[in-house]
Amino acid sequence: MGDFHQKMRLIHEKLFDRDTDKYTQALIDNRKFDPTRYEGKSEAECYQKFFLNRKTLVSRWLSLESLDRCTPDFKKSFDHYAISTYQLKGRPLFTLEDFCTTGNMEAFEDKIDLFLARRNRAQVRTEYRYLYFFCEAESRILCYAITQWHKGEGGESRLTFEEDTGAHHAGAISFSDEGNIFVWVDLPWSRLYCLFHDTNDRSLPYIIGTGMGYLPHDNKVPRAQKILFAKERLNEEESDLLFILNETEVIAAVENRQNLHASTFTLSHFFKYANRLKQYGVFFQKLLFRYYQDQFYYRLAFREFHAITHLFSHIAKKETYFIYDYNRALLELIETVATIGHTSLYMVMAFNPKSFLVALSQQNLELKSRFLSLYSRAGVEIELVVVHEAGVSLASDLVHELLDHHVRLYEVSREAIVHEVNSVDFIFIDLGDARDFVLADPIRDSKEVYKLFTNEVIMDEYKSDYQKILYQSTPRLAP
Repeated sequence: MGDFHQKMRLIHEKLFDRDTDKYTQALIDNRKFDPTRYEGKSEAECYQKFFLNRKTLVSRWLSLESLDRCTPDFKKSFDHYAISTYQLKGRPLFTLEDFCTTGNMEAFEDKIDLFLARRNRAQVRTEYRYLYFFCEAESRILCYAITQWHKGEGGESRLTFEEDTGAHHAGAISFSDEGNIFVWVDLPWSRLYCLFHDTNDRSLPYIIGTGMGYLPHDNKVPRAQKILFAKERLNEEESDLLFILNETEVIAAVENRQNLHASTFTLSHFFKYANRLKQYGVFFQKLLFRYYQDQFYYRLAFREFHAITHLFSHIAKKETYFIYDYNRALLELIETVATIGHTSLYMVMAFNPKSFLVALSQQNLELKSRFLSLYSRAGVEIELVVVHEAGVSLASDLVHELLDHHVRLYEVSREAIVHEVNSVDFIFIDLGDARDFVLADPIRDSKEVYKLFTNEVIMDEYKSDYQKILYQSTPRLAP
């Protein structure tokens, strides 16, 4: 009996339990499939014909007892057979030399037996029994326990999971020689695919992995999250499961809702990440409640983070938000209009000794320099109305400096306008598009902060106020 024939019979009988279809699938070179050879048939019908022809050929390797050496076809295509990808201890199970060499039958069969032994051991590994993950729909951690193992095909075992509510669900598990564990389970809303890596550390009661599925309330949005595979049921009250599997670890592909081929991409990145920041805020509150109530260092940091999440929630909805650091906002405003270039900047400024135009701090001098250079470096025309108390006027040297830098300058007393307008301290641009804004300190707002508006109705109110103020103002010209 020829060596090659015996090896093919061993593979057919031991690896594939005499399943000739699976045996054929492992010994087929799909590069040779050419659907044009079969006229008048669908591609699926063509492939079926191609597969049957291949099945006839490889079946001869089982029947020709005199076949001593591997065929030229086998040698040429081996690297493209599925069987060439089989692994044993991280190395190929078979090499072409294994099939070309004669007199190595015992070693060849030993490799198959070792491969099957390792695979069978993997099939009966039952130490991991509990699957934990955070359920966004219920805002809690769910536990699914493996209650039954069933013999599956290949390296996969079929599973039955029992939910903590008592419901049962189907699933499967498979293991690789590299320590990877693949699990899937049918949840009530979708199928969850899980990947773990087992380090074989027997001291650990669980391993952490990644799961992929869908949002419970919307099965069109793929999402990934951290999950946990445990050897024993965990005490959720005493463990840190909530912090390992917290909701901030979920990544949802909300872009799946968008038409990426449309002329404009409408996904609001602010909305997506504002929601993520909000989730982190909730997570930090849980951390604070459990661990850090008596530590001012963390309490203050978490409170500051809450302010950031509040800010981004306003941005996501294009709502008004507060500005606490006026000079920092003014610097960004100046650089924004410089980037736009060749536009007009309209300002009403309540004049006082702290104004950046007169205060001598390093920060104010830098602001003043950038402000006065807007015309020369970016073609930005500035129209400035200075509001001051009755009987007060600008110093002549400041007037000269502003006019020399092409600022159209006006003055008005506070008493003349304060009862007719929303603010005596605001800035805006009027481009007629999404870049328009109003930065204002409303008179009737009890908070000592500026507000940034992009709402069209509110911006129109301020533009109307500007015209009222300008009408009451006196232009300043060089003496």
